[in-house]
Amino acid sequence: MTHQLMKDNPDLATAIDILDAWIERTMFKNHQPGLAIGLVYDDQLFWGKGYGYANVETKQPVTLDTRFRIASITKTFTATAIMQLRDAGKLSLDDPASKYLRWFDLRYEGAPEITIRNLLTHSSGLPRDSHNAMWTDCDAPDWDEFVKETLKRKPTRPPYDKDAYSNLAYSLLGGIIAEVSGQSWADYLQQNILDPLKMSETYPVPKRDDPLLATGYSQLNDAYERSPMPFFLMNGFEASANFASSVNDLAKYASYHLSKDSNPILSHHTLRDMHRMHWLKDGWEEGYGLGIMIYKVNDWVITGHGGGYPGYLTGFSVCRDHKVGLILLTNALGSMPLNYIKQAYKIVMPEIVKAIAKAEPTAEPAWDKYLGEYVGEWGFDKVVIRGGQLQIISLDFIDSPATTLEATDDEHVFILQEEGQSNETARFELDESGNVIKMWTRNEYLIKKS
Repeated sequence: MTHQLMKDNPDLATAIDILDAWIERTMFKNHQPGLAIGLVYDDQLFWGKGYGYANVETKQPVTLDTRFRIASITKTFTATAIMQLRDAGKLSLDDPASKYLRWFDLRYEGAPEITIRNLLTHSSGLPRDSHNAMWTDCDAPDWDEFVKETLKRKPTRPPYDKDAYSNLAYSLLGGIIAEVSGQSWADYLQQNILDPLKMSETYPVPKRDDPLLATGYSQLNDAYERSPMPFFLMNGFEASANFASSVNDLAKYASYHLSKDSNPILSHHTLRDMHRMHWLKDGWEEGYGLGIMIYKVNDWVITGHGGGYPGYLTGFSVCRDHKVGLILLTNALGSMPLNYIKQAYKIVMPEIVKAIAKAEPTAEPAWDKYLGEYVGEWGFDKVVIRGGQLQIISLDFIDSPATTLEATDDEHVFILQEEGQSNETARFELDESGNVIKMWTRNEYLIKKS
C-alpha cells in the first residue's frame, strides 16, 4: 500500500522508485545475499522493502520483519539507559566509573579517573576490544572473564586526549547499568526501553534458533562466493553490540529519536542532548554525541549509529531537522551500508524537504501590520512574510540567516528563533490608532519607517 505522503507528493514517489532500482542494481553488482531498508517520516514508516535472501540456502526472502544482528546500534540503547538513570538521579555522567564498578581501577598514569561521560563519548583512552580474538574467532568472553582480563589491561592514552572507539568502554556501561539498577543489562533495557516503545520483535539477547533471524554471511572469496558465519553472543561485551532487530521494530525506535515532545523513555531535553556534538573529530566533519554518531550528508545533519558484526553490517540514522529516519540492515560483510544510507538521503531527502515546505502553515492576515523597515542606531531591519513565517531580515548583515518570529498567546509578542540565541522575545508597539510604531527585541527597539 502506498503511504499518503507519497500519494500527495509524486516526485517523492519517483525518488523512491529510483532508490529502489538503484538498490537492486547495487546489490546485484556486490553479490549481496540480503538487505532491508526503511524510511520513516515523523512517527510512521512510509516506505520499506526487503531485498534478496535472509538465508541463501533455503531461499528465505528478506522482509521488513526479518531480524538482523544490529551490532553497535546496541550502543544507542545502552546510552539511553544510562541517561534514564542519570535523569532519575541515580548517577552522574561525571562520576568515575570506579564509583559503581568497585573492581575497576584502570587509570592512565598521572591522568584523572575515567568517567561515565568518557565511556559514553569514546574519550576514555581504553582499548577498543577484547583481550582475545573475539571478532576473528567469534568468541566473546563471559562477564567474569571480562572483568579478570580487563584488570590486566591499561588505557592507551589519558581521558579526553583523543577519540578512540571502544567496545570495552560500552561493555563497562552495561556493568554500571546492572549495578545501579539492580537488574541485568538485558532486563533493564527490555523493561525500560523496549517494552514502553512496544518493540516486541527486538531482542537484547538473540536466539540461535530464531526463525526470523537472517543468516550472516562472510566477505566474498576469490570465487565470488560467501559462507555462513557462526552464531555467537557477545556475553561480557553484550552492552556494546548484542541486539537483534528488524526494520519494522527499528521504525518505532526512529520515531522515538525524532520526537521533540515528551515520550515514555527520556525527556526531549535529554534526547536532544544525546544527539548534539559532545566530541568533534579532527577535520570538523563528524563527531560523537552520547551514544550517537554525528555526520553530514550534503547540508543535512545525520545522527544515529552504524553496526558491524560477523555476517552483518547495519545502519540506523535520523535527520531530526526534517523528521526523517533511515534504517539499513544487511546480512553480509563487505556490503557497505553507509554507501546505501548516504545515497538514500541524497535521492530522497530533497523531495521530503519539498513536501514539508508544501505543508507549511499560511501566514496570519493580522501579521501584515508588522511588515516594513525598522531603523535605529544599532540596526536596519526589514520584517517580511516568507514561507508562511514572519521573519526579520538584517539589512546590515544581509548574508545572515533570517530570524523567525514564533507567535505566542500574547498579541504582538513573538519568540525570536535564531541561531546562537536563546528564546527571547520580540514585541511590536502600537500607537492609539493601532499602527505599529516600534519593534522591541531584547529590551531594545527600532522605529518603524512610515
